[in-house]
Parts: sequence; structure tokens; C-alpha cells
Amino acid sequence: MKHRIRAAGLIVRDDEILLVAHRSPITGLTHWVPPGGGIEREDDSIFACAAREIFEETGLAASLSRVAYIREFYDGESDVRSCEFFCVVDRFSGTPTLEHLPPTSPESDWITELRWFKRTELDQITVYPEELRDRFWQDLTEGFPSVRYLGLQTRP
Repeated sequence: MKHRIRAAGLIVRDDEILLVAHRSPITGLTHWVPPGGGIEREDDSIFACAAREIFEETGLAASLSRVAYIREFYDGESDVRSCEFFCVVDRFSGTPTLEHLPPTSPESDWITELRWFKRTELDQITVYPEELRDRFWQDLTEGFPSVRYLGLQTRP
């Protein structure tokens, strides 16, 4: 089993959240997640990592200030156990695009699309973390008053 630290950004525009589609080249299944990725350098903070990954996966320049959620995640397909930090994006600029995704990046084979979703649309897709379907919207309304631990979640 490999271990990974991952940081992602929660990007909200009006009543929509921006998510990135990951399609497994092995199973063909697609799931949607906030843009983010793994820490690559020893001097990367989770905020710097999330900002870099947001730019690579969406083309947006983002400013992040705090952690909203921490989750442990085990992906059985890749045998990777991650500790994930979902960070609040305070401001962002630019136009969403996949054009900045490095072609040599492992994610370039997985990431297929990005899209804004309304809360009501999230029940129609596979989304991680699953709290984005409901709890996230309450926390957003309350201004993410504290860091919430989402527990260990798995995908077989």
C-alpha cells in the first residue's frame, strides 16, 4: 500500500461547486472530486499544493485560507491510502479549462472534464467526498465554522 497527502480546493460560485471528473482507465468508471492532488515537494504546504493543483486542473488562480475537511481515503483499485485536506477557496480568477494539465502528469490519463454543479445535480453523479451532497452546503452557509473530520472512506 502506498501513502499520499492530498490537498484540494472547494470552489464555489453562487450556488454551484466546481468539480473535476476522473475516469479510471482500468474500469471506465467516472467519479467527480474537488480539484486537487498530492504534495510533490518537501516544501509544499497543503495550501500551496491545492493552489497549484487547482491551476493545473482548472486553469483558475486560487487563494485559500483554511481547512474545511480532513478525510482518510483508501482506493482499492490503486492500493493508495490518502490523507486529504479540503481547503476553502476564498477567491479565484480565470476561466475554467483543462488546458494547463501537464501531459506527463499521471492525472492526465484520468481527468476528462470539469464542470459547475448545483446541489440538486450531485445526486446524479458519483462524488467524493460524499458530504458534498448535503453537509457541505450547510457548512458553506455557516462559513465553515470548524474543521470537520470525515473519517475513513473507501472505494473498492
